[in-house]
Amino acid sequence: MRRKRKNLPRARPAENRPAPPLAAADGYANAAAFLGEASPLLSGGTFLRSGLTDNRELLTAAYRESWLAKRIIDMPCEDMTRAWYTLSSDLEEEAIHQLRLLEARHGIRQEITNAIRWARLYGGSLALIVIRGEEDRLDTPLDTDTLLPDCFQGLLVLDRGQGISPGPEQVTDLDDPDFGLPAWYEASPDGGAPVRIHHSRVLRFIGRELPRTETEREEGWGASELEHIWDELQKRSAASANIAQLIFQANITTLKMSDFGELMAVGTDAQKRQVMEAVSRENRLRTSFGLQLLSSGDSLETHSYSFAGLSDIYESFMMDMAGAAEIPATRLFGRSPQGMNATGESDLRNYYEMISQLQERVLRPALEKLLPVMAVSCWGYVPEDLEIVFQPVMTTSAMDRAEMIDRLSASVISAFQAGLLTREQALAELKARGQDLGFYTTLT
Repeated sequence: MRRKRKNLPRARPAENRPAPPLAAADGYANAAAFLGEASPLLSGGTFLRSGLTDNRELLTAAYRESWLAKRIIDMPCEDMTRAWYTLSSDLEEEAIHQLRLLEARHGIRQEITNAIRWARLYGGSLALIVIRGEEDRLDTPLDTDTLLPDCFQGLLVLDRGQGISPGPEQVTDLDDPDFGLPAWYEASPDGGAPVRIHHSRVLRFIGRELPRTETEREEGWGASELEHIWDELQKRSAASANIAQLIFQANITTLKMSDFGELMAVGTDAQKRQVMEAVSRENRLRTSFGLQLLSSGDSLETHSYSFAGLSDIYESFMMDMAGAAEIPATRLFGRSPQGMNATGESDLRNYYEMISQLQERVLRPALEKLLPVMAVSCWGYVPEDLEIVFQPVMTTSAMDRAEMIDRLSASVISAFQAGLLTREQALAELKARGQDLGFYTTLT
């Protein structure tokens, strides 16, 4: 029996075949208008890894020579520690006063400010907790239970370029605040034999955080704060220098001499020198009220340069610089707010909110690691209810502060008087409301 052939589909001609699917690409493109990928001006640009953080000499020169670079590095770290902190505890005022004396004796606030400053400039720094009698045990964990009174001797700040190398091992204890960070560091600040330091004995600060692969490339450190603003810093510096140079060319005087070109072309060296000396003498003798002697075929013209629009260009560079540094122009450049009804309060408030976030992310871990050591050295023990409360960074007037206290307290006092809250609940509520603003911090 003959088997029937199945009707197989015929191959389509090449011109009728469906086009292969195109790779999806987001974005707008217009080939006719040379927009998007069709524009060489837009698609030709890219970003390159500058490696500025590795150039310690250049970072140091920028910090020393550029007032703007120094201000960008110094201002946030000084604002973080300017209001400092208070302790929310049942401690007596005399005990807190002793702790303040210990801080002042060793300059703790300034040392921590310096540690944050050099971390922002170079990408990382360490503050070694110096304990009397444990100079030879730096590679062992720091145990507060074995510390003696008056053992704390201050902090030793070293930036990442002073012979500090993080070890390859990481902290694996999930309960350790330094989990995932280097377990030890090698330091040789004087160029001598390296000393291994356990991670529990140092306060670690980094600059701008990087992706994990870049952090590994930087040996666990961050990037300098000047790296991401370097282009804007150069633009602003170049614009300022060029504007200053234009001032000297505000009025350009042109002297037209009929035979000057021929003399320069075919004249002897002696003739050329005589002409240039004569013009130089006339230029020195000419003043605003003097005379200019010219030949019959010569003429003297003055061209003035117009500075219109330069202020707007310079203003744009200032705004870009402030935006890149994440600091308001009113604070960075010390200028008054501009515009109708402008006070600059909203910009400052946003900036101080960023400072508050930096306090929680950068300053609090360091203080919570350092405070138990100072407590044992000062009091002989660590109180269980010891809690750090940062003071408000944005200062207010006495009148505004009094009005704020009244608004925060009115509803709580009314609820307490109406019997809706007990005394303990009212005190806890007042303390919780005033914690962020520095009110009622001593309530127990």
